[in-house]
Amino acid sequence: MDTYESLGFLLNRASHALAKALRIVLERYAVDLPHSQFVMLRLLYYKDGLSQQEIAALLCKDAAAIKRTIDNLKKRGLVERVHVSKAKNSIHITRQGRLLMSELLKHVDEVLVPLLNGIDADEYEIAIRFLRCIYENSKTIE
Repeated sequence: MDTYESLGFLLNRASHALAKALRIVLERYAVDLPHSQFVMLRLLYYKDGLSQQEIAALLCKDAAAIKRTIDNLKKRGLVERVHVSKAKNSIHITRQGRLLMSELLKHVDEVLVPLLNGIDADEYEIAIRFLRCIYENSKTIE
């Protein structure tokens, strides 16, 4: 069953299509926010106060890349580090970051809706469960 349209190939293409759609929205509204920063800011918008390690795990990125993204978002006033303990900081979205994300999320739907054309609510939920299952199962492979 291995064809060029394998599961991995199709997931990768869909992922790139979603990222391209996001870039279009950001450009349309003149928001200079790279994909990596948008994804992290969105995560913190919904799950504020995570540690750098928790963010890295959730986004499947290495700690160094996460640190750079946090530094860049911090310079822009969109996140802040809050000292929790000697070895740990908590990353919080600022009021400015929250306002930006609130506005951007309204516009993201402008592009997401056409991408989901032809997919009903049940199919969407099945796809979400399917992708979560793949991710959870991947943790068992070492």
